[in-house]
Formats: sequence, structure tokens, C-alpha cells
Amino acid sequence: MKILDMSAGNRAVWFDKNHRDCTYVDVRPSVKPDIVADTRELPEAVGEGYGMVVFDPPHVNGGANGNISRDYGHHTTDEIRDIIKRSAKEAWRVTLPDALMAFKWNDHDQKLGRVLALMPDWEPLFGHVTSTRAKHVCQTYWVMLRRRDSRQSEVKQGDYIPCNNS
Repeated sequence: MKILDMSAGNRAVWFDKNHRDCTYVDVRPSVKPDIVADTRELPEAVGEGYGMVVFDPPHVNGGANGNISRDYGHHTTDEIRDIIKRSAKEAWRVTLPDALMAFKWNDHDQKLGRVLALMPDWEPLFGHVTSTRAKHVCQTYWVMLRRRDSRQSEVKQGDYIPCNNS
């Protein structure tokens, strides 16, 4: 199965950080992805026919001078929503019917249900909380989504609120 990691970064989620079936994409050349690209407009070099996508988009507007911004770049809340919405459309474009997406999200700024509503072409199947922080109350989730047929893409915000997250 061909796998597309749309937010490769340091490949922290990977056991094999150079998996033979994966194409690693990141906008930052410094993390040495296979392809340097903005996932909102994937280049032809990415190809097509992927059976799985890994997507760990920016989660939080940490302020222009915050630690998160220093490590991952500064993104406003509107930019984060745009990255998710447009990248999900691009993922749909380069994947096979019934492809899966492993989606990681931290709800520090935006609740999971609101973010899933930005990806109407992807059906949430299941997911769970992987960590909870008490200092800045938030939770990190992994959610498995399936590529919808283009006729099934009508989803309203709040249709999917897994794990009792509103």
C-alpha cells in the first residue's frame, strides 16, 4: 500500500522513519522530506494512488514568538483551518477510493468536531484520546477517517463528535 505522510516533520509517529511504502511531504526543507511542498497544493511529483494518508496538521496558534512557532512555524487560527480544509481536499485527490487517513489533532484551540467538519470528503470511522493535559486543558486524538465517494460529501459541522468532544 502506498502511504502519503502530509506532515512528515521529524517523523515522530513512525517506527521506521524511512518506510519503503511512504512518501514524506513537508513544507520545511530543514526536516528533509522526500518532497518539499505545501500540502494545500500538492505537486505532480507526489503522484496518485495512495491507500493511506498520515496527517498531523498545525494545531495551535502559539503566537508569533512562542516555542511552537519557533519549532513548527507560526500559523493563525484561520491559516490552520485553511491548511486542514485544503490539504484534506488534496489528500482526497491523490488517494484511491476507500483510502484511509490517520489524523492527529490536539484540541487546544479548536475542538475536534469543528475540525472534522472542515473535511467533508473524509468519514470519521473511529478514534481515541491519546493524551490529556491539565495545565492548558486540552486533549490529543488520533482519528481514522475513510475517503468518501464524492456523492457522500455532505457533512454538517457537529455531525461527528467522537469521544464526547464538542
